Amino acid sequence: MIRDLVAPFAELDADLPGDSLVAQWHERVVTPHAAVFRAVEAWIDPARAADALPGLVSRRAELLGRTPRAHAAVIEAQALLRRILPGAGPVDAVILAGLGQANGWATSVDGEPTLFLAVERLPEPGFDVLLALHELVHAEHLRRAARDWPHDRVDADLFREGLAVHVTAQLLPGIDAAGQLWFAPGFDEWVARCERQEPALRRQAAADLARDDASSRWFTGGPDGDGDLPGRCGYWLGRHLVRELTADVSLETAMNWSLADVSRKLRRLLEG
Repeated sequence: MIRDLVAPFAELDADLPGDSLVAQWHERVVTPHAAVFRAVEAWIDPARAADALPGLVSRRAELLGRTPRAHAAVIEAQALLRRILPGAGPVDAVILAGLGQANGWATSVDGEPTLFLAVERLPEPGFDVLLALHELVHAEHLRRAARDWPHDRVDADLFREGLAVHVTAQLLPGIDAAGQLWFAPGFDEWVARCERQEPALRRQAAADLARDDASSRWFTGGPDGDGDLPGRCGYWLGRHLVRELTADVSLETAMNWSLADVSRKLRRLLEG
């Protein structure tokens, strides 16, 4: 099932003052889909609504125009994944206008793994399918082994993000490494920086594996950050680690590894 929440969003009154617009958003969009918005508060923070809504509502024609493309991206992503994982799905999807914090994500709604695409940040054609496929892999992983995996633990995040990138790279090989990791072209220098720092990244990952307070250094930031780690380098490293871990096993098998298995395999790989 693909649920469209862009249409009710597009009916909001752009001429309302800020507080009234927020109230209308809650009345017409959030409350009728309360389970969805409870599940996605990490990506759609209601505290941001007053600042974000006026600009987003003013773009409603553009957002409505992107909705069919998001819908088609989900359909194509499902067909692609079933080429190498015939037992995949079905997984629910929600297409919505968020508050500008993320372009896509996966979580459970009422216990059902669900992928989300936010049309205000939908990537350009081609990369929209890549994003949908990336999030579909996460949703499928949730459906199998990762439902109770912790958030923000480095070993869990390296594997699940690396798994998503590994699968999209197999199914969409025409998109280069930079595009696979940023859903846009033009990040070749960032890839080169990750490659130059690979030995240091592996050492740091081994030290951070069991931490639940270090994922932001691995999975957030921009490509030109001045920190000791390139921003979002966990996606790059995770892809390489998963490719090594799955060289001799099927995707079906890897999708069903427990977190204890994953953590042990990652540590052996990084410290071996």
